[in-house]
Amino acid sequence: MENNNGATELMKDIVRALRDKSPKELLSYAIFNEKEEAKYYARLAESVDKASIRALFLRMSEESRGHHDWLYGLFKKLYPDEEPVKVEAPPVEVAPFYPKFESVEDYVSALEYCMESELFARKTYELLARVAEDEDTRTFALNLAAIEDEHYWAIRKMYELIISLEDKNIVPTELDPGGYLFTDDLKAKYFLLDLLEGDAVLIVVIREKPEKFLEMFEGRKVDIIWMTKTDVDRSIRPEALPALKNRLCQFFRRTSENGKHGTVFIQNLGYVALELGFKSMVDVVFYLKDCALLYNGHLLVTAVRDAFEPREWALLTSELREVS
Repeated sequence: MENNNGATELMKDIVRALRDKSPKELLSYAIFNEKEEAKYYARLAESVDKASIRALFLRMSEESRGHHDWLYGLFKKLYPDEEPVKVEAPPVEVAPFYPKFESVEDYVSALEYCMESELFARKTYELLARVAEDEDTRTFALNLAAIEDEHYWAIRKMYELIISLEDKNIVPTELDPGGYLFTDDLKAKYFLLDLLEGDAVLIVVIREKPEKFLEMFEGRKVDIIWMTKTDVDRSIRPEALPALKNRLCQFFRRTSENGKHGTVFIQNLGYVALELGFKSMVDVVFYLKDCALLYNGHLLVTAVRDAFEPREWALLTSELREVS
């Protein structure tokens, strides 16, 4: 992005160009922007070797295509006999193309730029909403701002993860045996993607629908156990988790004997603690952490600090290394 003064002037230029446009013209403008954004993130994904970053850029490209299709469908619903028109205004997101990524610094720089770009777009649409000359344009601009805000936070989570791994000197494919804690499910999934680039073998015990979880893991072997009170295949009820711990420990042992690293991922410890009680939950988690240490494997969990009392959280983080 440009420096702050340059970005502010560009924002003002865009708002001046759009403030008196009709909802149809603003909708057209947004359609073309989302189309270009989808192309840009797809090109970025082609330049990346790191699995997590590639997954992020592909997700951003797919979401931008989805937004484009939604906006185009809305346009055709409102103006069935017309097509979007080119609007004379600077693009709301101006992004350089990164031809190759070779270091952590390259990834950090790209993510910083993408965050700035999405934040710039959000602020531009918010400013447009404040100065728009009719209510329809105002409402639509706020909807566009919300879309860009979603993009910003998706990128920021990856950025925070990359910075945290760099600060703590953690390399997923060279991960020491033991237990690790994440406070965000999406960050944990990105970490798992990079972990699977090595010789890790993965079993996940999850709360979300398996098909949803697997969206990011297309083509990778993941053994899923759905922790749910519904009766479906490959599921367990939460109260059955303690009975599963011996089986998971044997998984660590067998995987180690085959020369690989076993990885168990448990999603949402807050839910597990709610169902089992804190003591029963930590009995399972700490047992599996010790199994991971014994058999050169990894236990990864997600937990939200606010779901636990301070003393409970202190105990968790004394046994599990908090990643991000």
